[in-house]
Amino acid sequence: MSYGENALGQLYQRLKIDQSASQAQVRRAYHRLALLYHPDRNCGDKEAEAKFKDIVRAFEILGDRQARALYDQGRIDDQGRPCFAKRKTQDKSAWTWSEAATAFQEEFERRASKMRNRKEQAAPKETTTDVGADQPPPTPEGEKQYRLAISFEEACLGTVKHVRLPNKAQFKINIPAGVETGKRLRVKSAGENGQPFVVKVTVEPHVAFQRDNNDILLELPITPYEAFFGVELDVPTIHGPAKITVPAQSRDQDDVVMEQMGVRPKGAVRGNQIVRLKIAMPRQWSQEASAVMANWKQKAPFNPRAKILNLLSK
Repeated sequence: MSYGENALGQLYQRLKIDQSASQAQVRRAYHRLALLYHPDRNCGDKEAEAKFKDIVRAFEILGDRQARALYDQGRIDDQGRPCFAKRKTQDKSAWTWSEAATAFQEEFERRASKMRNRKEQAAPKETTTDVGADQPPPTPEGEKQYRLAISFEEACLGTVKHVRLPNKAQFKINIPAGVETGKRLRVKSAGENGQPFVVKVTVEPHVAFQRDNNDILLELPITPYEAFFGVELDVPTIHGPAKITVPAQSRDQDDVVMEQMGVRPKGAVRGNQIVRLKIAMPRQWSQEASAVMANWKQKAPFNPRAKILNLLSK
C-alpha cells in the first residue's frame, strides 16, 4: 500500500532544517523563525504574517513525534489531514474495507467541517474560540482531536478557554499552568459524536520571552556604562512588571536570576526568570565619549583574544 503524496520535505523547508533534525533542533528552528516573523515585530507585513502561520503549522506536526512519524511516512499531508492510499499497478495489495471506510469518513468530515467554518466566519465575531478547523488524526483510542492555539502567557499561567466545536457545541476547558505545545487535553464531556474528545494545544511564541522547562528567559539590552557601574531596572515578567539590580562590572551574557518568577505549575517546583544581559553599543559616539574611550584604552589595556593569538605562533 502506498499513500498519497504529501510533498515530503515541505514542512522541513518551512523551518529550514533537514529531515534528519532532532526534536531539539526542530524546536530551536521554530523559536528562531517564529520570533523573526512574529506579527508584533512585523506590524502590517502580510508576507511576514503568512510565513509566521506556515511556521506555526509546520511545528504543530514536526514538533509532535507521532504526527511527525505519520508525515514522514506519507500518511498525513502538510495540513495534518490523512492521505488516501493508492493502489500501484504492480501491487496486488489493496485497502481493506475498514481502511477505506475510515479514510472516506475522515475526508467527508473534513470537508463538512470546512463548509461549516466558512459559514461561521461570515457570522459576527464571538469571544468563543473555534477549534474545529483542520483536525489532527484521531487518537489511538479513536477520540476526535482538535487544535487549540493559546498565547505564551496563557500557557505559562494557566487559563480557562471557551471553545466551540464544528457542531457549535461549546465547552469550558481548563488549561493548566505550564502546558506546552503538543500537550493533549482530554475533555470528558460529549463532543460531536457523543464521545469524549481531545484538544491538542499549540503555544504561540512570545516576542521577548522564551521558555526552558519552567524557567523563562529574557534577553535584556543594557548600555556599557550600566554594565560597568550597575543599575536598577524595570523588567517585564509573565506575572507583571518587576525590578532587578544589574551588578556593577557585569559582563555580556551574564545572568540575573529572578527566583520563582517563572512558570508555577501546580504540584511542581516553581521556575525562575533568567534575565540574560546583552551589552548594546551605541551607533554613534560623542567627541567626549570618544576621548574617554581613548584614555581608557591607554590606562586599562585589555586583550580578550590572547588565547586565540597564541595559536598564531604555533
